[in-house]
Amino acid sequence: MQSEISTYVLLAGLAIALLWVIVTDLKSRTISNRLTMAVALGAPVFWLSTGLPLWPGVALQIGLAAIVFAVCCILFAIRQMGGGDVKLLSALALWVPPSQFTLLLVAMAMLGWVLTMAIGAWRVAHSTTVRTRPLRDAMLLGLGTAIAALFASAVLGGPRLSVPADLLGSVTTSPIAIIGLMLAPFIILLVVTLGLIRIIRRHDRDLWVPYGPAISLAALWVMASGQMFRPVGAIAAG
Repeated sequence: MQSEISTYVLLAGLAIALLWVIVTDLKSRTISNRLTMAVALGAPVFWLSTGLPLWPGVALQIGLAAIVFAVCCILFAIRQMGGGDVKLLSALALWVPPSQFTLLLVAMAMLGWVLTMAIGAWRVAHSTTVRTRPLRDAMLLGLGTAIAALFASAVLGGPRLSVPADLLGSVTTSPIAIIGLMLAPFIILLVVTLGLIRIIRRHDRDLWVPYGPAISLAALWVMASGQMFRPVGAIAAG
C-alpha cells in the first residue's frame, strides 16, 4: 500500500512538471534543463516504487531512452527538433513502458498537429502582413484545427464519427471502394494540412511546431490511461 501511494505521488510530480513544461514552452519556447534533469532523475525512484526488476525491466527502459535520444539527436541535427524537446522525450522514455511508448509517439504527433494549427490560427488572426486577409485565413485555420482535433480524438480513443450502415453495405462488395473509403480521410487531411501550412507561411515564415507541449500532453494522456501505474503485486504475479 505504501508503495502504491509513493507511486501515485511520483506520477503526480511528473504531471506537475509536464504542465510546467507546457506553460514555459508556449510562453518562451524553452524547456528548463533543470526540469528535464529532475524528470530523468525521478525515473529510478519510480522504478523502485513500482518494483521494476533490473532485468529486463530497468535495462529495457534505459535502452529505450538511449534509442530515443539517438534518433532525436539526428532530428536535432537536421533542425527538425529542439534540444529541449530531445532531452524531455528521452527523459520520459525512462518512465513510460516500452509497450506504451509507441502510443506516446502517436499521441505526440496528433497533438502536435492540432497545436500547430491552433497556434497558427492565433498568429494569423493577429497578423499585420499587408495584402492578406487575416480574418478569413484565421477562420479557415480554425476549421482545420477542428478537423485535426476530431481526427486526433478518434485515433487516441475518443468519440468517433459513425459511418452509415447503408454506405458500408454499398461498398462491401467493391475492394476499390473499400480502399477508397479508408484512404479518403487521410487524403482530405493531407490536403487540408498542406493548405493550412501554406496559409500560415503567408503571414509568418517561422512555422513553429510545439513539440514540448505535444510531448507533455501525450505523456499526460498515457498517464491518464493508467498504463504507467504497475503495482508491485501485479509485477510479481506477471
